[in-house]
Amino acid sequence: MTQAAPPGRGAVDRYLGRPYHVAVVQDGKDKKAPWRASVEELAGCESRGKTAAEATAGIEEAMTEWVTKALEEGREIPEPKPAVEPKTASGRLLLRMPRTLHTELAGMAEREGVSLNQFITDVLAAAVGWRKEGKNSGNASFTKKPGADALVPEPSASGRRSGKRMSSSMVTAVLIGNFVVVAIAGIVAILVLIAAWD
Repeated sequence: MTQAAPPGRGAVDRYLGRPYHVAVVQDGKDKKAPWRASVEELAGCESRGKTAAEATAGIEEAMTEWVTKALEEGREIPEPKPAVEPKTASGRLLLRMPRTLHTELAGMAEREGVSLNQFITDVLAAAVGWRKEGKNSGNASFTKKPGADALVPEPSASGRRSGKRMSSSMVTAVLIGNFVVVAIAGIVAILVLIAAWD
């Protein structure tokens, strides 16, 4: 019985260059490496680390091993899921809430010296990690690159000096994965508010 020749690097690189979705979560299953980066389309393809950055840094190697093994075994490699285009929203939202919550939010908005609408918008934006283009919030700065589908974090000064770089497709995949996680967290926060009202 002859063994199949290992796949060439070019075949593996073609898959690594595709826009797979990478999710980064802190699942706490491993106390020494609580962060997990996983490729949503490639079952079992994951990397763990002490930090989100460490888990993310290992995902390219995990993908290389996963794709190489799949090619050697003749298994089908799933295509990346298509990017989901968000529906265009009007920016208007009618939200019912308990009177006590309304009163508390109105009081907090008054103490901050902003309108209630602005205060609620700021709180929701913080809950889902949303940032305005080009605004520097905390230590991160986000911009929308020409042709990009999402806001992209600009590297910090320390990140520019480190010399370590990820491929742009990997960065895009990680950002999309993070956006999905943050969007889900935002939806959960809104559902909790609605449940509290009931």
